[in-house]
Amino acid sequence: MFGFDWKKGLTQRSFLEPLAVFIIFSYLSFHNAWLSDDSFISFRVLDHFVNGFGLRWNIAERVQAFTNPLLILILSPFYYSYQNIVLWSFLSSFCFGLSALYFLRKMAISSAAFWIGIGFLFSSKSFVDYSYSGLENSLNYLIEAIFFYQYFKKKENTSESRLPSLVLLASLGLVSRIDFVLIFILPLCIALVQEWKQKKLDRVLLIRLLVCTSPAILWFLFSAVYYGSLLPNTYYSKTNVEDTLAHTLRQGFLYYFFESKWDSIVFLFLPTVLLIRSILKKKVTPLWAALAFSIPYLVYIVFVGGDFMAGRFFTYVILLFGIAFVRMENLGKREIYLLSSVLIIYNIALSSTPIHTIKQQAKLNPWLLGREEIADEKLWYYPATGLSWYKKNDSLLSNLAEKKPFFPPSPEKVFIKYNTGVIGFFLPTQYIIDIVALGDPLLARIKGKGRVGHKIRHLPLGYFESVGANENEIFDPNLKEYYDSIILLTRGNLFDPRRLGAFWEFQFGSKRKYVEPYAVDQEREKKMWADENRKKDQGINEI
Repeated sequence: MFGFDWKKGLTQRSFLEPLAVFIIFSYLSFHNAWLSDDSFISFRVLDHFVNGFGLRWNIAERVQAFTNPLLILILSPFYYSYQNIVLWSFLSSFCFGLSALYFLRKMAISSAAFWIGIGFLFSSKSFVDYSYSGLENSLNYLIEAIFFYQYFKKKENTSESRLPSLVLLASLGLVSRIDFVLIFILPLCIALVQEWKQKKLDRVLLIRLLVCTSPAILWFLFSAVYYGSLLPNTYYSKTNVEDTLAHTLRQGFLYYFFESKWDSIVFLFLPTVLLIRSILKKKVTPLWAALAFSIPYLVYIVFVGGDFMAGRFFTYVILLFGIAFVRMENLGKREIYLLSSVLIIYNIALSSTPIHTIKQQAKLNPWLLGREEIADEKLWYYPATGLSWYKKNDSLLSNLAEKKPFFPPSPEKVFIKYNTGVIGFFLPTQYIIDIVALGDPLLARIKGKGRVGHKIRHLPLGYFESVGANENEIFDPNLKEYYDSIILLTRGNLFDPRRLGAFWEFQFGSKRKYVEPYAVDQEREKKMWADENRKKDQGINEI
């Protein structure tokens, strides 16, 4: 009736390829989609924001307890219209991931190269696991894919500069997650030098570049005024630690070692491709370029000690390798068969790869390995937040979608917690003292120790009473004076002129960290850990 030949359309390769990608990605999504506890720190802020309480973790104070402002801002209008975070998180991650694959196809030299590239990505636990999780990784996949599509795209108009679009994307990436910008550093420098050599860096272009940095500039200005800090509170909580540099570097290398065992394809496939291409005397420039572009981020991983989430920090580098694979030229039949065979054998031989069901993935794959305390976060949280298990008794997805707590109500207004995400989301009006300081402005400035990324602080005597009464009742006089300045920044009038001086001292002066000893609320700490351990051992679902 509409003049469309369905038989011809269905047999066209241009139709079948995107359909196949859609079906495979949908299958992987159903079996691997999940939500992490940390994502609900952002979701609690999102819930406060759309309900008129501001971009805050605890309603009482202005603290940036999240590292992904761009994701929160993108989700805000959708969550405002319909407050079901499970729907919007899964749906947005699916759209971000599928869109990233679209730009990979646009970058691909050939169909064969594209399938080898996404075959590598779909074989990686790190890449697939963090295509979901509720964190910003899936959004960053899209930003990274668009950036390198623009970077490698052949320009029809050679007089037109590519720098503005690249700078804009890097600026958005910076707002999405500050350390993510490391992926773009080297290509931006190369593009800048090329434009300079071609004498394109005139006044008009520089003004355009300044305008393109506006997302990052505006966010930092907002953060400085609103939070009294240029950097998120999580930066201080994760870097203000008792560990020596040697200990941090060791933990960073352990993160690499864990990845090599847990997601072996990341360390196996690139050398395989390089070896085969070298033997066949094929061009390997895109692969070396990807490796070079990833160096700043790979070095960063070591110097921050990695993370407790297995694979999370490698995802952007893995995508960069995937981009290199789709750009491989002159793929012959023998090379295609060899590389495809490697991927097929790897996925068949290992039941832990993403193409298998979650039960198969869990076999012989411990969630926690050794002293490094790096965990398979997806398998840890999947019984409660995994998409394919949404009908099982342990699933919390319906509770999370309806914001219906799975524990009985409590009259308490202040809680001390170690895992704060999901609990905090269910307790929007209560004040939660985060003992690892991701959302706590005072504890983040005190040195912590323990698991990488989750450094525990001792609770100052009188701090619990202070946040409950909204008055400074801290016992130690020096710490009490220090906390007065934090109250000014996080609870005082935004335009109080004293905030400017406090801002400078906390950012660049003597108050960046609190290093003096202080009295500890030992009784309350003992009670908190006793309750945490009891609930963990007995599986009790209560606050």
